[in-house]
Amino acid sequence: MSSSSRLRFTGMTPEDLEGSIIGPVAHHVDGERIDAFVEATGDRPERWTDAAPPGYAAALLFSVAGVLLNDERIRPYLATLIHVDQQFTFHGPIEQGATIEMTGSVERVRERGGAFFVTFAATGTSNGEVALDSRSTFLMSDQAAAESATDRPEPAADDRGPNGVAAERHPLEIGRVFATPKSASRADLVRYAAVTRDFNPLHWDHGTARAAGLDGIVVHGLLMLSWLAQQASAFAPVPAPIATIKVRFRSALGPAEAASVEAFAGDVAQDGRDAHVSLKVIANGADVVTGSAVVSLTGVTP
Repeated sequence: MSSSSRLRFTGMTPEDLEGSIIGPVAHHVDGERIDAFVEATGDRPERWTDAAPPGYAAALLFSVAGVLLNDERIRPYLATLIHVDQQFTFHGPIEQGATIEMTGSVERVRERGGAFFVTFAATGTSNGEVALDSRSTFLMSDQAAAESATDRPEPAADDRGPNGVAAERHPLEIGRVFATPKSASRADLVRYAAVTRDFNPLHWDHGTARAAGLDGIVVHGLLMLSWLAQQASAFAPVPAPIATIKVRFRSALGPAEAASVEAFAGDVAQDGRDAHVSLKVIANGADVVTGSAVVSLTGVTP
């Protein structure tokens, strides 16, 4: 920790939270929650009847990550808060009717130039078995970002760009790119916040977003992860299509902005059980999110 930080604040810093445990917190996966999540993320409702889509892991994560990010003891260090990257590992489907016990831990905190990189790990168990592992990196700082020179007017609440639905099934053709247009309205962001409990004001309050150095409010990173998971899941229409998905958030997407959500299979494991899928969200000619997924092909008919 820098000496200047110690001088400004005599209380806790993010470093003091290293090793702390949050939870367990019980989350019941009921049909109403699944339906609300599917609607908020623009997924296929007919597919997710007995299990939640992989992107639903965000709701499980924020049952414990939300506690960390609302900790009053480190509030000064949330002047800048960036979700840098995210990984989810699934050990089976997120079944409707399951109660998942989520436990989170601040695994590691590294300071670099007055900014703190916080590695937050979380595990979900159901009936004593691990259902989900999560690893997130958050950047926190007590220094607010420089205000953007551009003050982007916010679109009307329901304005949205082209917004498609990922195909029900992608053929497993190595190297072929599948793309779906996606866009989120401001109302979509409110709906997504409600179903995941991710109420970071960067996604709904213009003033907060401007103070953080942004042009205006931005789409949740984990909403874009859900869009990518929809593309990856189309390679394997089974209850647990994804074994692992990991992404890096590279830039911001505004509400009503048009994006292309792209996926292609790079290779298939020698035993034929898994496919490795590359993922991107592209807007205005630039990569907004990049990542990859391991898609489980077990039980898939070629």
